[in-house]
Amino acid sequence: MRGFYITSKHFIVNLLGFIPGLDRIIKKEVVTYQYPEVERPISVRWRGRHRLNRWDDGSTKCVACFCCATVCPAQCITIEAGETEKGARTEKVPIRFEINLFECVYCGLCVEACPCDALYMDTKDMRISQDSPDKFVIGLKELLR
Repeated sequence: MRGFYITSKHFIVNLLGFIPGLDRIIKKEVVTYQYPEVERPISVRWRGRHRLNRWDDGSTKCVACFCCATVCPAQCITIEAGETEKGARTEKVPIRFEINLFECVYCGLCVEACPCDALYMDTKDMRISQDSPDKFVIGLKELLR
């Protein structure tokens, strides 16, 4: 019964905007946003989705060191390393870099572990809904977008 009382009280407060039945009316701010028209303000601590940084020439800063995949508590990062010729030297680059957003807990440890500042979390992209579970595995092209 107590749970029903608490749920009913919250429902009435959100519906009317105040608590009825008290000697004085206590106004309470309703925290419902009319979503498509009014977007919820994004917190400064919002992490968002993962992104990969690029150098000025357009190549990725990632050197496939596997630090992000090693430190990830959810084990949602998959990296496959390869080599590329850059002038007179050979550099290690990721051939495949995938992050499964279903498994990710958005802790930010991968960003902190990256020694090259190649991985960061975008603070502007809040909508990550998809119509298929396969679209939650984002690859190298999507991370560089």
